[in-house]
Formats: sequence, structure tokens, C-alpha cells
Amino acid sequence: MKKIVLLILALCLCFSAVSAAFAETAAEEAPAAEKTVAEMTAEELRQAGLDAFNAEDYGKAMEYYQLATDAGQADAAGNVAYLYAMGLGVEQDYGKALEYYLKAADLGNTWVMYNIGLMYTVGLGTEQDYGKAFEYYQKGADLGDAKSTNNLATLYEEGLGVEQDYGRAMKYYQQAADLGDAFAYIGLGDLYRGGEGVGQDYAKAVEYYTLAAEQGVPVAMFYLGECSYLGQGMEKDLDKAAEWYRKALEAGYEPGEEEQAHLKAVLGDE
Repeated sequence: MKKIVLLILALCLCFSAVSAAFAETAAEEAPAAEKTVAEMTAEELRQAGLDAFNAEDYGKAMEYYQLATDAGQADAAGNVAYLYAMGLGVEQDYGKALEYYLKAADLGNTWVMYNIGLMYTVGLGTEQDYGKAFEYYQKGADLGDAKSTNNLATLYEEGLGVEQDYGRAMKYYQQAADLGDAFAYIGLGDLYRGGEGVGQDYAKAVEYYTLAAEQGVPVAMFYLGECSYLGQGMEKDLDKAAEWYRKALEAGYEPGEEEQAHLKAVLGDE
């Protein structure tokens, strides 16, 4: 279940990353020429929507994005979905968000595969369906998307929507790591730590957790604390364990009930 929690976290990261990507694109593109809406091309309508989005006029952004979508602009359809998902310029509606993500995919948008997979994984705007999630993560992975590839690996590891296969999980975690996904290092570390689909190797687990921690992943810091506390892959060192636990908490790690009890035993009233 820990992995599914990470997937839910990734949903928030995904939506935030999408809006940041739009902002970067806006800085590189020239604004659309002064035209009436009827005269604007689908791409110009999308750009006008982006300009309104960056000006935080989300209602106007929705209007332009919707017009661009109606004209067949694939990225605009994904942007409409994003606004529905976040409740910007419109009442939040995950069902509508999924509808437009699917429309964007049909129009040829590639980055929405991950979002669709996540919504099926979590059950946002639809019933939870790991089989459908697997389908879209696979599409995203085939297109070289790191996050889709990582989540595909997670479904193989957990046996959700597909027969459990640690070998394939290892393969896709490695692909995702090679594509730069920091969470994939967690997956690789977990497989080595648990000896699942590979010989148990605590040192390898620590190596991968460290790579993720260096990229600021809080759960990796917590796992390094556990490894240090238990002497797995590194010398048993309670002071070092406490240091990693503090780093994890400061980075935003939210421990479960059992973990809270453990942390209180190690850190006291901190």
C-alpha cells in the first residue's frame, strides 16, 4: 500500500508540473497577433488561453482552451482537463477532467497518458480500475514518459491490473530511473531490500535510496533512516538513523501510525 500512497502523491506533482511546463512554453512563444476569436487558429486560441492562464484569469483561459479543443488542438484539451481537475475558472469536476484527458489522448496528446493512468489508479472521476491504469501507463511508457514507466513498474510489483512480475517491475523501474524519475530509485531499492525478483542486497538498496534522497525524495530519507537503524547495507548507527529521520520529516514525509511510534522511540519528543 505504500506504493499506492506514492502514486497519489505523484498525482499532485503531475498536475503542478503540467502548469509549470505551460509557463515555460509561454516565455518562449510570441503572443498571438490581434485577431478576433473567429479569425484565430487552434494554436492561437491555445496560446491565448495560456496567456490568460499565466495572468491567473482562469475563466478566460477555460474559454480559449475550450475553443481550441473544439478546433482539434490536443494540448488545449489536456489544459481543459487540468482546469477541471484543479477547479480553476470552473467548479472542480474530476469526471470532466478525465473526459477531457481522454479526449486529449484521442487527439494525439502524449503527456496525458500518465494523468489518465493516475485517475484510474486512484479512482478520481471514475471507478478505480487498475487494468485501465495499466493500459495508459503502458502507452505512456512506450512513448518514453518516465513517470508512466515508474508507475507501470509499481503495478507489476504489486500485481495490480496485471499478474505480479518482479522481473518486469525491475526492468521498468530501471527504465524510469534512466529517464530521470527519482521515485524509480525507491522501487529499485525496495526490490533489492526485499529480495524480490533479485537476490537480497541491502547495500544495493542503500545505494538506490541514496540516489533518491539526493533528489529530495522524503521517503528515501526515511528508508535510509531505517537501514541505518537496523544496520542494513550500512553500519548500525542510531545517531545517523535519527539524522535521516529528521531530514525526512523536514522534507515533508508523513509517517503512518506505526512509524510515528518508532520515530518517537528514536527521536523522543522532537
